[in-house]
Amino acid sequence: MTATPLILIVDDNPKNLQVLGNYLQLEGYLVEFAMNGESALDWISRKEFDLILLDIMMPGMDGFEVCRIIKSGRVNQKTPVIFLTAKIDTESIVNAFDLGAVDYVIKPFNQKELIARVKTQIEIKRGRDEIARNLEEIEHKNKLIKYSIQYAHTIQVAVLKASMNGSDYFHEQFCLLLPKDIVSGDFYWFHRIDNKLLVGVFDCTGHGIPGAFMSMLGITLLNETVIREKITEPHLILNRLRVKIIDALGQKGIISEVRDGMDGSIICYDLTNKILSYSGAFNPMYLIRDNKIIEFMGDRMTLSYQDNTPDFSRQEIETKQKDLVYLFTDGFVDQFGGQEDKKFRRAQFKQVLLKNHKNPLAVQKEMLLDTYLKWKGNGEQVDDITVVGLRL
Repeated sequence: MTATPLILIVDDNPKNLQVLGNYLQLEGYLVEFAMNGESALDWISRKEFDLILLDIMMPGMDGFEVCRIIKSGRVNQKTPVIFLTAKIDTESIVNAFDLGAVDYVIKPFNQKELIARVKTQIEIKRGRDEIARNLEEIEHKNKLIKYSIQYAHTIQVAVLKASMNGSDYFHEQFCLLLPKDIVSGDFYWFHRIDNKLLVGVFDCTGHGIPGAFMSMLGITLLNETVIREKITEPHLILNRLRVKIIDALGQKGIISEVRDGMDGSIICYDLTNKILSYSGAFNPMYLIRDNKIIEFMGDRMTLSYQDNTPDFSRQEIETKQKDLVYLFTDGFVDQFGGQEDKKFRRAQFKQVLLKNHKNPLAVQKEMLLDTYLKWKGNGEQVDDITVVGLRL
């Protein structure tokens, strides 16, 4: 499209073409001429016009037919059409607008009025084209962003899958991860070191891209703590993880600093003596034994800077064969839904676990997912969701 607006005048009267052309050229417009419908359509097929001034009464193809063809999409249907004609009957005027014309000017016309109408329609056309270009650019950028997020999701899934090697040592296990967005601020983590199996479930501040960045940081710091520093006791892992997060984010308790962090729970299962130790930063652990659910509460401290940061506590459990252990974030229990659009809450979550605990863990995962989807219904997911189930 040229910078100067381009107008096509279609009229079988050469004098009309000359007069109109002079008016428009004096206003700074570029002008092309056509003396019949076929010539007009040929011009439109070869150039993009900002406006078409179209007479109705022409030999052969009349202006109505030309307009109908333009708006049918066989040529540039977005080009605005102003009928400029001597026909003053209501039927013709209505027909013109029904065919998609933007204006109807009756001959003889007032020069100033015509120029004003032309300027208005060209400004509308240019504005609409600018919006279309902006939308196209936004769509392109959105595709690039979505591709990047999808690739980030692929990386996150690969990292989580890599940590699943330690899960092979449990009789059964499942990991239910439902990101609110494409990538998740929740993550699970498995690792085996000597005769100990470690499992953690963590909920980072935020979700989407910010949460995913925090989750990658969390996994990295966990691996440093356990693999490189050989720390295997859950409470010591959380203590060390908190120090690392505070240091990584430069947290010093200043009001303007980043307050991000994470909650989580972690267990260490000793394969030799069948002892399970647990520590939690806000997040609890559930254990089902003999058809009863036992709740182990974590410390009410998060893994980030706090004015008062005592050490995390450690709880030890002598396990029995086929004990079931569940670690989870708060996304499931905080989901709104049901007939009254209320939170699911932990009491109902316990009931669901207890009701289905005799099923294989793979079946339990599907039942949990089905319960969640029915509860949420058509509502929006409010947070990332992670539930890990283990059979000892």
